Amino acid sequence: MKKQSFQTKVIYILTAIIVVLLIVINRMNYRDKVELRKELVETVEETKDSKAHKLSPEIPPPTLRGTIGIIIDDFGYRNDEVSDGFLNLDVHLTYAVIPGHEYSRSFGEKAVNRGYEVIVHMPFENLANKGGEESFVLSVSMDSKTIQERVQTAFNQIPTAIGMNNHQGSKASADQHVMSNVARVLKKRDLFFVDSRTTVETVAESTMVAYGVPTTRRNVFLDNEDNEGKIHSQLIELVQKSEEWGTAVGIGHVKPKTLKILQKHIPELQKKGYKFEFVSKMRH
Repeated sequence: MKKQSFQTKVIYILTAIIVVLLIVINRMNYRDKVELRKELVETVEETKDSKAHKLSPEIPPPTLRGTIGIIIDDFGYRNDEVSDGFLNLDVHLTYAVIPGHEYSRSFGEKAVNRGYEVIVHMPFENLANKGGEESFVLSVSMDSKTIQERVQTAFNQIPTAIGMNNHQGSKASADQHVMSNVARVLKKRDLFFVDSRTTVETVAESTMVAYGVPTTRRNVFLDNEDNEGKIHSQLIELVQKSEEWGTAVGIGHVKPKTLKILQKHIPELQKKGYKFEFVSKMRH
């Protein structure tokens, strides 16, 4: 009886050991299966990533070839599909608004709200006596007080403006008296000036430098001729100057053909490595 009882205990013990061993082996197999499954998943994901990379490789950004500033003059006259078209150009451009017109203030506000930069396109006396904006034009015959008051009034009408360039002005922009008084107002208000260079005799840029007003100059007129081919060739000249000098400033106008050329060629130029920047970033 004792012998049978001992054998029974041995059997129970051996059975328990076998059960434990089976459990351990089963768990080890489960871990191996999990690890294998993980390895398989990782391999598949790596393969997917590799294939995706081959199908759509990362394209490095183009090397910067030149920085271009473009000012579009003569906003304020119109509120139509052309002015709205310029507000749909997805690029840093500077819009020059003439004071004294129906849409001067509202366009300035709309342009800034859409992410553009606004400056006052100040009427200056010209040699051809073309007239226009009589209550704002700056004339060589005016005294200092009148000139400064007119400049102040222009900025009060277009409060979104952060700088100025000259509208026409082949006579006034060559006059030291006029430009000195413009510079005094700009200096006081911490604004900048862009010399449109409507005459080779201009003293605008040099006067601004003398008064410590940040300034720059126009290098290319885009659309003196309202012809798409000519506008495009002028844009290419501006591009070439930006590549040669590092930066270049062009001036165009609110014209349908100018808009069409910019709509077509700005994206192409950006892909080639040309950067379009606000003129406020290009002053000296």
